[in-house]
Amino acid sequence: MNSEKAVPTIPKGRPINWEDWLKGLHARRETGNRVAPEIIRRPTNSSDRRLRKLFNGERGLPFKKTEEL
Repeated sequence: MNSEKAVPTIPKGRPINWEDWLKGLHARRETGNRVAPEIIRRPTNSSDRRLRKLFNGERGLPFKKTEEL
């Protein structure tokens, strides 16, 4: 038997609550970090000029840690 806490499942026919969604997000990020680096943005892109205009000199919105959500 698995002793880890189960990730909440999305119930059929009704919305998931915010706390369960955050728990699932945290679990998905942990799983993803096991197989790939945390930051996967390309260092440069052909759309950089347009993106930097939209996001005040950055290439996109900053990533927030799960704890900050």
